Amino acid sequence: MAEKYSIMLAGDGHDLVFYNLQPPFLPRADMIISSLPTTWATLRDSLEQTRPDVLVVHSRIAPGPDDLLKLLADMKTWNGAAIVLLSEVDARLQGAFAAMTGVVAGVYVEPINFATLPDEAFRAGQTVRSRTQQITAQPQVAAAVSSAGMSGLGASAFAGAGLVTGTKRIAFLSHCGGAGTSTLAEALGYELAVRLSVRTLLLSLGLPPAAVPHFSSLRYNPSLTEFFERPGKPAIQSAIQRVEGLDVLLAPENSLEYLKGAANSADLQAPNSIASMLLAADDGQYAALLMDLPTTETEWDLHALSFANTGIIVARPTMADLFATHHTLNWLSNLGGILPRESTYLVLNQAGAGNAFTPRQFLSELSEAAGWTPPILAVIDSDPAVQAAQDQRAPAVSRSESLAKGVRQIIGGLFPRLGNNEAAAQVRPEPRSRLFPKFRLG
Repeated sequence: MAEKYSIMLAGDGHDLVFYNLQPPFLPRADMIISSLPTTWATLRDSLEQTRPDVLVVHSRIAPGPDDLLKLLADMKTWNGAAIVLLSEVDARLQGAFAAMTGVVAGVYVEPINFATLPDEAFRAGQTVRSRTQQITAQPQVAAAVSSAGMSGLGASAFAGAGLVTGTKRIAFLSHCGGAGTSTLAEALGYELAVRLSVRTLLLSLGLPPAAVPHFSSLRYNPSLTEFFERPGKPAIQSAIQRVEGLDVLLAPENSLEYLKGAANSADLQAPNSIASMLLAADDGQYAALLMDLPTTETEWDLHALSFANTGIIVARPTMADLFATHHTLNWLSNLGGILPRESTYLVLNQAGAGNAFTPRQFLSELSEAAGWTPPILAVIDSDPAVQAAQDQRAPAVSRSESLAKGVRQIIGGLFPRLGNNEAAAQVRPEPRSRLFPKFRLG
């Protein structure tokens, strides 16, 4: 397999990054996108974590030109290259950036022909690779310079005070137990619902549902058994439990009832199927539906993935999780794009000095094995406060700064216009999944 150049695309907003910068790069088989930061803080963290061959960055993302110049200078650490995009009002800075020879491969002033950027990035990547090979012969340097896959987002976003322009239906998945899938889904739900007053529904779909031991207010009953016994929205309402402002639905804790739920779902259109349950739960009032999936490949996973418009694969930077994530990517591909690549992301959890891989190495190995890899949405450092909080049945995101920081990064990527502490007063859900076009209940 030919080596690919890792590209980071960064700009001051979701529309610029996802709708202008990203599309020309997606068809390119010779490049992979490592991450798509839309804020300055995320750019700084992601750049150091993934160390791409080439950074394509719009200057407006930086607090000021001096900040961006310093950031680009730091790319000399790994011999990276940058392509800088400037607005017309910043055209006077063109000379300052162009003078950074050895780092800045090109400077472009608006209006910009975005279609030409992949070729420019490819040439910059060739220069980086050639320069790296000249500077060092260490095999790990050459092996670690490829990172991360293709991605995108649906059009849903928060657009101003209290206005929600779409519902995110996010599936959290992993084929390696202990990666922190449930922890992340629960933390994102708590942050959105409790701290940001955004109407959010968490569906804890494992056997047993993981949310119960993590929150003191939850019990195993009522559960989704209510729906399977008497399908309809009233059963959903009677099954909802709450963690402060977060609504929670739990899969049955009883194994026979859990298996019965899957058996009911052999027919997608059955009124007591998992697909029908998901449609009934999505009542049009939630800004986010978070589905914590089990590490299995049953109807509980398949129906949720069909319903989702966004997927987050959670993995630790370990050998076991590398193999598991490779399996997950192959599984999704074998399912015929049930969760398209452009809406799939990776979160590296429990990162730290003792891991087998750095985030950059993890992405490089995964890309080589699978041929692609989702971009990193967040890297979350290991923190014993997470386990301590869960043992006390307290919200882990309220006790761990590293987890809270990672969750804020995820929110920044998936909900780019979410204002601090703004309530989600109105909702206009995204179009239904293509597998569920005719079965809206109620």
